[in-house]
Amino acid sequence: MSRAHRSLWILITLTVLATGFLAQALAAPAGTGADIQVTTSLVLLIVSAALLIRVLRHLTPTTAVRRVRTAPAARRRRRGGRHE
Repeated sequence: MSRAHRSLWILITLTVLATGFLAQALAAPAGTGADIQVTTSLVLLIVSAALLIRVLRHLTPTTAVRRVRTAPAARRRRRGGRHE
Protein backbone atom coordinates (compact mmCIF):
# COMPACT_ATOMS: atom_id res chain seq x y z
CA MET A 1 0.00 0.00 0.00
CA SER A 2 1.40 3.35 -0.98
CA ARG A 3 1.79 6.35 1.27
CA ALA A 4 -1.14 8.13 -0.41
CA HIS A 5 -3.45 5.16 0.15
CA ARG A 6 -2.40 4.93 3.78
CA SER A 7 -3.06 8.65 4.19
CA LEU A 8 -6.44 8.19 2.52
CA TRP A 9 -7.58 5.60 5.05
CA ILE A 10 -6.22 7.54 8.00
CA LEU A 11 -8.00 10.71 6.86
CA ILE A 12 -11.26 8.84 6.21
CA THR A 13 -11.13 7.45 9.75
CA LEU A 14 -10.25 10.85 11.20
CA THR A 15 -13.09 12.55 9.29
CA VAL A 16 -15.64 9.99 10.48
CA LEU A 17 -14.45 10.31 14.08
CA ALA A 18 -14.55 14.12 13.90
CA THR A 19 -18.10 13.93 12.56
CA GLY A 20 -19.08 11.68 15.46
CA PHE A 21 -17.47 14.01 18.00
CA LEU A 22 -19.27 16.96 16.46
CA ALA A 23 -22.63 15.16 16.63
CA GLN A 24 -21.95 14.26 20.27
CA ALA A 25 -21.00 17.85 21.09
CA LEU A 26 -24.13 19.23 19.44
CA ALA A 27 -26.29 16.83 21.46
CA ALA A 28 -24.61 17.80 24.77
CA PRO A 29 -26.22 20.32 27.12
CA ALA A 30 -25.16 23.91 26.54
CA GLY A 31 -22.07 25.08 28.32
CA THR A 32 -18.45 25.99 27.95
CA GLY A 33 -17.33 22.37 27.64
CA ALA A 34 -19.77 21.72 24.82
CA ASP A 35 -18.66 24.90 23.06
CA ILE A 36 -15.02 23.86 23.22
CA GLN A 37 -15.88 20.37 21.99
CA VAL A 38 -17.90 21.78 19.07
CA THR A 39 -15.08 24.13 18.13
CA THR A 40 -12.30 21.53 18.26
CA SER A 41 -14.30 18.85 16.46
CA LEU A 42 -15.38 21.32 13.78
CA VAL A 43 -11.80 22.47 13.18
CA LEU A 44 -10.64 18.85 13.07
CA LEU A 45 -13.43 17.99 10.63
CA ILE A 46 -12.62 20.89 8.29
CA VAL A 47 -8.88 20.19 8.27
CA SER A 48 -9.26 16.44 7.77
CA ALA A 49 -11.87 16.91 5.03
CA ALA A 50 -9.65 19.39 3.19
CA LEU A 51 -6.67 17.04 3.36
CA LEU A 52 -8.88 14.14 2.31
CA ILE A 53 -9.96 16.06 -0.79
CA ARG A 54 -6.30 16.75 -1.65
CA VAL A 55 -5.38 13.07 -1.33
CA LEU A 56 -8.38 12.02 -3.41
CA ARG A 57 -7.44 14.49 -6.13
CA HIS A 58 -3.94 13.05 -6.13
CA LEU A 59 -5.18 9.45 -6.40
CA THR A 60 -7.87 10.08 -9.01
CA PRO A 61 -6.56 9.98 -12.57
CA THR A 62 -7.40 13.07 -14.55
CA THR A 63 -8.74 12.82 -18.05
CA ALA A 64 -7.86 16.05 -19.73
CA VAL A 65 -9.91 16.83 -22.76
CA ARG A 66 -7.69 18.33 -25.37
CA ARG A 67 -9.00 20.46 -28.15
CA VAL A 68 -7.56 19.34 -31.42
CA ARG A 69 -7.01 22.16 -33.86
CA THR A 70 -8.12 21.40 -37.35
CA ALA A 71 -5.71 22.12 -40.11
CA PRO A 72 -6.65 25.08 -42.35
CA ALA A 73 -6.94 22.76 -45.38
CA ALA A 74 -9.47 20.56 -43.59
CA ARG A 75 -11.53 23.62 -42.63
CA ARG A 76 -11.50 24.80 -46.25
CA ARG A 77 -12.69 21.40 -47.47
CA ARG A 78 -15.55 21.48 -45.02
CA ARG A 79 -16.62 24.91 -46.22
CA GLY A 80 -16.56 23.94 -49.85
CA GLY A 81 -13.08 25.13 -50.75
CA ARG A 82 -13.57 28.76 -49.81
CA HIS A 83 -10.80 30.56 -47.99
CA GLU A 84 -11.42 31.94 -44.50
